[in-house]
Amino acid sequence: MLATPAAASGTWQTDWRFCNRCHGLVRYPSPVQNRCPAGFSHRVQGWTFGVPFTNSTDHHAGETEYQQSDWQMCQYCSVLYYHDFPGVCAGRGGSTHLATGPQYLLLHDRNPVPSGFQTDWRFCYKCSSLYFDGYDPNGVCPGNPGWGHAAAGYMFHLQVYAYTL
Repeated sequence: MLATPAAASGTWQTDWRFCNRCHGLVRYPSPVQNRCPAGFSHRVQGWTFGVPFTNSTDHHAGETEYQQSDWQMCQYCSVLYYHDFPGVCAGRGGSTHLATGPQYLLLHDRNPVPSGFQTDWRFCYKCSSLYFDGYDPNGVCPGNPGWGHAAAGYMFHLQVYAYTL
């Protein structure tokens, strides 16, 4: 039996939300700036997600066959982005994201998807953020103006923590 991300890392943040403007995963309320590529601040709705993390500073700490690490929160736009590719940040006028906080671990490519998890979360190769790819159009991307996010790589699954209006 494979360990869930919680069992593997032991530590969670349960304040991650979907932004209905850009479709990104954002920490809300954010301890840092909250700039959305669709303009102004992120507008969250729906489920609250629990995302496991590690305080290890080792590159890709906690990574397994079905769990990718090195995801970070951007201190300027509050999105979760893949640190190996710093991408494009709406809060920095098109400059790259800047990390703050711990290194996050994301479950991916499980079939079947574990109970209590939402799938269709993807890495955008234009801005490097994690976004929900279950709607059309697929959000607002600061690295691909006018076209939305561009999916690449794994299909990520996030654990639903609560439903919040």
